[in-house]
Amino acid sequence: MIKVAILTLSDKGSKGERDDTSGPAIEKIIKKINASVVSYEIIPDDKSRIKQKLISLSKKADLILTTGGTGVSPRDVTPDATREVIEKTCLLSFRFCPIQ
Repeated sequence: MIKVAILTLSDKGSKGERDDTSGPAIEKIIKKINASVVSYEIIPDDKSRIKQKLISLSKKADLILTTGGTGVSPRDVTPDATREVIEKTCLLSFRFCPIQ
């Protein structure tokens, strides 16, 4: 069984000022396939914290899915932090549809 970690990056979400809807939606999809969610967390858009969390999650998960932190504001650093800790880039394109 594939072990999946879900990491939502959001300053407001990490403070409880905004509901995270994408993380739970991803978790719902993961539970429908042959995988288990071993971690689901919301952390702020902080580059060093994101890098540390990705490294620690890589020790217990086969796959880490991130959501958030990909906009154009200076605080949206998820892609930058991810590039600094990964060994290889795998570009995927997903078509999202409503969860039934």
